[in-house]
Amino acid sequence: MKMYVWVFCSFMALATKAQDDEGFELVKKDGDISIYERWITFSKVSPPVEAREVKGEFFFNNTVYEGLRIIQDQTLVEQWQSHVSEFKIYKQRGDTTTWFEYSYHDIPWPVADQDSYLIYRLSSPGPGILFIAFESYVDATRAPVRKGVTRLELAGSWRLERLTPGRTKATYRILSKPGSIPKFITDPIIRNNMMTTIREYIALLEDPSRYNNKK
Repeated sequence: MKMYVWVFCSFMALATKAQDDEGFELVKKDGDISIYERWITFSKVSPPVEAREVKGEFFFNNTVYEGLRIIQDQTLVEQWQSHVSEFKIYKQRGDTTTWFEYSYHDIPWPVADQDSYLIYRLSSPGPGILFIAFESYVDATRAPVRKGVTRLELAGSWRLERLTPGRTKATYRILSKPGSIPKFITDPIIRNNMMTTIREYIALLEDPSRYNNKK
């Protein structure tokens, strides 16, 4: 009996240790890139549903402002988001803190192709920190619903924090309304796509020759 209690307590301690303070569980790691997940209520739809929130934490050798510039530059997106086949940023005249983004995602079978139209809002909650929040937005003119394409309901954020003048910590979070395909199929696709996207984003930031000619 004592042995059973000890094993059970050890298992619970390991399970607790695998989660952070917000309930995210580490599901994939490669070097300095860590992918976490948790399931929470997605309140952007009616009625609210339980949805997966994915968080990627990583580091890159460049400034927070270059990190932001890559996110806002539609000419560079194909270099770090290989699954995106159409992409357009709509900047607002006289407002550099708000912009809109349309993207079409060419997703491998068995997941259907998807698109999204998002509003982005930029703020600076502290010295050396940039925070970009985004969520789904409806605009029938710029982003009409396309037949046979799943319109994603999303919400999330980027947090770019300066650690040293040339070193940045990035946290990317995205919460999406769940689809009808079983988790055992979608889990590896979602995790691998995020890992690949982060790797390419870092590579772009750490090799400025790949985009200097576009400045």
